Amino acid sequence: MSNNSIAEKLLSLWATDRLAHFYIVQPSPTEENPREFTQKWIENFLINIIMNEKNVSRDNALHKLKLGSGDILQITKEDENENYKVDNEQFLEFFKFQNFSPLELKQRFIVINDAHSIQKVLSNKLLKTLEEPAAKTTIFLLDPYRKKVLPTISSRAIYIRIPTNIKEDSSSRVEKLSEYLAANGLKDGLIEAVKLTEANKSNIMPLYDYLKGKKSQELELIDHMTRYVKQRNLSYKQLESFTSALKWYEKATVFNNYSPEKLSGLMLSIN
Repeated sequence: MSNNSIAEKLLSLWATDRLAHFYIVQPSPTEENPREFTQKWIENFLINIIMNEKNVSRDNALHKLKLGSGDILQITKEDENENYKVDNEQFLEFFKFQNFSPLELKQRFIVINDAHSIQKVLSNKLLKTLEEPAAKTTIFLLDPYRKKVLPTISSRAIYIRIPTNIKEDSSSRVEKLSEYLAANGLKDGLIEAVKLTEANKSNIMPLYDYLKGKKSQELELIDHMTRYVKQRNLSYKQLESFTSALKWYEKATVFNNYSPEKLSGLMLSIN
């Protein structure tokens, strides 16, 4: 499962209130900067949560996260080799955090960096909370170096192992649907019609006119649109919008509804 697929799965679980209460997150053994990579991964996950719940842009979500949220507690330290102490102020905050219900978000999150820094005395104190945290609270324990986490902790967690992202040349990334279709060898006439619709989302007629009497090409377009959406790093709401439009398209096809209306919903949902 890819990096993005794992994040999408977690977002889906969050959206349906099915997130587990405790996860241990590990990067690939081949990751060059495992600590930075793991921290960035959890940051992106939290940004997507804020984007979806508050319906804001990525930049605004990042700003909210940096300012601090009453529903997100992040425990970290500058020296990755230093062990956490029982009387660490951040862990005192950890236990206080359990006493409150969500304020802004529907779910609360605790992120603990450097799992290897939790020693036996502290782990014994954490056990009950890790096993049964407060309602609507999910704990992420980041284990960047894949060191052996104390069994008393690891036995209570679900492991998430994040593969290393394959680095791509940004110039090779396909952003527009028309570019994706061209890269997959669809007919030039169809690609030009999609380009015209991309330029003016309110005018679906060039695409409709082209597809008249070309049912096989229409079905091929829908298939490639679905694949295109799956490869993009979309928010949960964007995915939900496309899924709803696709269901409407399929239903409208059964009842022979007006084709431009069916296509328009799909085109609007992916932009």
